[in-house]
Amino acid sequence: MEDHHFAWIVWYIWKARNNKVFSNLDIDPRDTLKLGEKESVLWAEAQINHAPRSDQAQSVVNTSVPTITGRWCFADGSLKEHDRYSGQGWCSTLEGFDSLMGARNTRVCQSPLHSEIEALIWAMQCMRNLRQYTATFATDCSQLVKMVSEPEEWPAFASYLEDIKILQRSFHSS
Repeated sequence: MEDHHFAWIVWYIWKARNNKVFSNLDIDPRDTLKLGEKESVLWAEAQINHAPRSDQAQSVVNTSVPTITGRWCFADGSLKEHDRYSGQGWCSTLEGFDSLMGARNTRVCQSPLHSEIEALIWAMQCMRNLRQYTATFATDCSQLVKMVSEPEEWPAFASYLEDIKILQRSFHSS
């Protein structure tokens, strides 16, 4: 099994767990495993650098899958309507091995997006407390990615974004 498969499989196990706990959806574990493996392969294929080909000159095309390096930390939050608690979790892996994980229930958040951002902040705090200063953080929430990329467009989340900005200073850029 490739190094990066483990992280993707654990991520999809976590998502299946969230679907069961928060949406009461039962997903066959074999389907979860297949989906994690499939996403891992698709992700690895997307990392391949293809040089554009020219009719006049032949270019070298890099078809090797790069080695996944560094620590990755996948964060996720969820919110079930009418519940008193929100679920948050993170899973971190170093080149497919050395897994670290965390899960918790917190007071109910205002929205699913609030739960996602609180999960990211908590994951960053945990990585900092574990002295993992080179982690790359990932989320499945496209709104959260936009929010962190364009903070001025999200004034209602200014205090959360300030927390993220402060926490980012704890991490080395790789």
